[in-house]
Amino acid sequence: MKITDVKVQAIRIPVPQMWVVHFGKTMDVTLVTVNTDQGIEGYSMGRAVGGAPGIILGQEVVSVAKNLVLGESPFDREKIWQKMWSMTTRVRLSIFALSCIDVALWDIAGKALSIPVYELIGACRDKVPAYASSGVHSVVEEYVDEVLLCREKGYRAYKLHPFGVPEKDVEACRAVRKAVGAGMALMLDPTGAYDHRQALGVGRRLEELGFFWYEEPIGDFDIGGYAELCRALDIPVLAAEVLPGSLYSLAEFIVRGATDIARGDVYWKGGITGVLKMARLAEAFGMKLELHHGASPIMDWANLHAMAAFKNGDYLEILIPKEPLDYGLKEYVQIDEEGFVHLPRKPGLGAEIDWDFINAHTVFKA
Repeated sequence: MKITDVKVQAIRIPVPQMWVVHFGKTMDVTLVTVNTDQGIEGYSMGRAVGGAPGIILGQEVVSVAKNLVLGESPFDREKIWQKMWSMTTRVRLSIFALSCIDVALWDIAGKALSIPVYELIGACRDKVPAYASSGVHSVVEEYVDEVLLCREKGYRAYKLHPFGVPEKDVEACRAVRKAVGAGMALMLDPTGAYDHRQALGVGRRLEELGFFWYEEPIGDFDIGGYAELCRALDIPVLAAEVLPGSLYSLAEFIVRGATDIARGDVYWKGGITGVLKMARLAEAFGMKLELHHGASPIMDWANLHAMAAFKNGDYLEILIPKEPLDYGLKEYVQIDEEGFVHLPRKPGLGAEIDWDFINAHTVFKA
């Protein structure tokens, strides 16, 4: 089997108000299709945010990544990953383009062998617990209302994206803990909003409240600051979510003692192949790898397959409200009444494209 073509189709969709602070008012998402000479197609999606047009990623995929993979066997995923990685290290190819190609290749391989991707990798489990990940609300009460609704739906864990003001953030954390009691895992992600003193102070309060982890309280590149926080706090600190470098930047954080939990996903860290490399690296150091939201519905499925193939991860992230972020597919990641997401039994990623939706929202094709 050989790769014969790579096609892109960018769509534009509105963003829910509570996610505008992170994504902008509209979001462009590029559907990537890798074709083969046996008629098997693999799919993935890449996201552009903050008003950046989806055609930028699409043009990069068809002008650079496509030329690297045409004529290759889609089963030679490691060979192709290394070829593309060598281009990312010289900033001639973004990690996002690499990720899109890699995920599509895993989809092809699973379909060709008529098995789900997680079984192709080597299954560790067939269901994964998920946590609800909030948007940024305007008042404390909205977090309380939301966490109670999430618990009713089956979630056993909830993460706050807070206001970015330490005192107010702690107030929200206290209110949420009081509302759900001790039986629900809680996390806080200020997305780098604090300075060192603020981060330490909030971390101490989170320890008192029994929070499960403390995510990215200071800037992404502040390795020294993260090392100090990890030494000073008992609550696990999670860092380097969107930092470039995949497993190689993770290695530096590990050896510097600058994170207690590794962070990754298939979009920001080099596809399923990149995530698996990070999971093995983290496992060797007795560390968990927690997967960030996949940045699109297809990549959420890819995250799920990857996570089902390693044991050192606790939760899959699901952004809420999730319905406005479910687009372009026939089926989406869903939790059961106990807060688990079950792996699909369909070959490949198990993602069926809703072409009517894709075609109705298309802004670019190549």
